[in-house]
Amino acid sequence: MARYTGVYGFPESAQAAQGLADALGIPCHIAELHRFPDGESLVRLPQPVERAIVYRSLDQPNDKLVELTLAASVLRRQGATELCLVAPYMAYMRQDAVFKPGEPVSQTVIGDWLGRCFDRFVCVEPHLHRTHSLDEVFVGRPSRALTGAGPIVERLRADGVPADTVVIGPDEEAAPLVEAVAGPLGLTGIVGRKERRGDRDVTVALPFDAPLAGRPAVIVDDVISSGETIFSCARAARGLGAASLRVFGVHALFGEAIAARFEAEGLGRPLSGDGVPHPTNALPLAGMIADAIRSFERE
Repeated sequence: MARYTGVYGFPESAQAAQGLADALGIPCHIAELHRFPDGESLVRLPQPVERAIVYRSLDQPNDKLVELTLAASVLRRQGATELCLVAPYMAYMRQDAVFKPGEPVSQTVIGDWLGRCFDRFVCVEPHLHRTHSLDEVFVGRPSRALTGAGPIVERLRADGVPADTVVIGPDEEAAPLVEAVAGPLGLTGIVGRKERRGDRDVTVALPFDAPLAGRPAVIVDDVISSGETIFSCARAARGLGAASLRVFGVHALFGEAIAARFEAEGLGRPLSGDGVPHPTNALPLAGMIADAIRSFERE
């Protein structure tokens, strides 16, 4: 018997929620949302589910966190005995320490909050830095932190990626993603060094001896938001002689103005995973998320 008996999605991610339900062979239900004039949310889940997967990415997270809490309360009241949150993009993970006096450790706050609502968690590239695993965030709750490399590898393989392609990560944090993309394809991988002076003031330096001259390159990163990291990395790659550039991001958070800059910078259209709904979605995540959920059944 399958561990879970239904998937609950939300209107903005209904297609991805249905894709996950199809991959698992279980029903999908979409929550009804209403926003009152003062900004309060009303969540309606008319279909009871015994053991539910709740699917929602936490980009633009503040309203969504409240709505997830309300949804979990409804499912519990309706008799759900187990709730698994699938949040392909998990918010508030970067602030894992007090960097300046007076700041919160947001990761701990959100981990405790959601840990009170859900029994298990699945996330994709959850932007952990000094934290080694999601188990440290959601204490006592089985969790899976998935790499977004698999769908990128599948797309590059399907596209017939040239054997001399170089996979580039803009900084040390991208090193695991670079290795997970380059390794299965037998490609060379390199990692840059990023100097960040602000959210939109970033410089990426690549190794001076990086073997890029005359070779195609693929830039990979977990999150693309302002685009500045990618633009700087692309300029550095071209400075070392890269013949062509493609860009893949696991999560795309940028708007139309940044998309236009990608075109202006000669980078074309980045390709992203479909965890966060975005015009650049081209990499389906449902298959690997379904595999992670099935792994819970073996525990």
